[in-house]
Amino acid sequence: MTGGDMILMARRRAQLTQRELASRLGCRQATIARWERGDRQPAFKDVQDVVGACALQLDAHLLAEDRSWWPQIVTQLALSPIERVRQLSPPGVFDDIVAVLAAVADARAPMIVIGEVAGALHGWPLVPSRNAVEICARADAVRALLESVGASDADAGYDLPSGGHLLIRDAPKGTTGYADLARGAEPVAVDGGEVQVAGLLDLLRIADASPDRDARRDALAYRAVLDVEHAQAEAGRVDRGTDEERIQAWLSEQIPVA
Repeated sequence: MTGGDMILMARRRAQLTQRELASRLGCRQATIARWERGDRQPAFKDVQDVVGACALQLDAHLLAEDRSWWPQIVTQLALSPIERVRQLSPPGVFDDIVAVLAAVADARAPMIVIGEVAGALHGWPLVPSRNAVEICARADAVRALLESVGASDADAGYDLPSGGHLLIRDAPKGTTGYADLARGAEPVAVDGGEVQVAGLLDLLRIADASPDRDARRDALAYRAVLDVEHAQAEAGRVDRGTDEERIQAWLSEQIPVA
């Protein structure tokens, strides 16, 4: 991920506008916008200043470089979002996940997919741990969905008659809820309908703020997808022949040869 990604995450977590953040830093709003768009790369000191202005602390670590997930992420990104979920799901889990996503799409209510299924839809390399779909939604949307599908109460969520399990979060860690996530959400086609999926940076923001045991692993997976997307975008700016030749050239540069 880039310094601009970190700045965007910090600003959203602090619930600041670009203008408010610029005022705290004593710079122009246009500077914040260029950092977040990637038009200009901020210095490390700039990132530190932004994080401090957001009343946060930058916790940096030096880790051994690990790009072992990259080839799988490249393969996942070449697929449609729903096929990404299919490739990762254990037997019997995919149908249940699709059933829940279809119910969410049919409800046409303000709901945003988060959690493991959102990560899979974005192309991360981790296998879903269960047949559950986690969403962030307004209370009225939750009522509409549960009434439309006839869901029954279960431990920490709802079982759907069509299969699968629904987990509902009012305000995931690091966010203020649906309206916060809606501005970065992306539409994804599912079974003839469409669901809104939280953006990668917002999913990373949730994982960074979460105390859950698997949150660190999830954050690393989100960052890996971001890194692959940034690297692919950079490689795409250079003409290297056919699409297949460009992909192979890019992979040879990213994955060390033993």
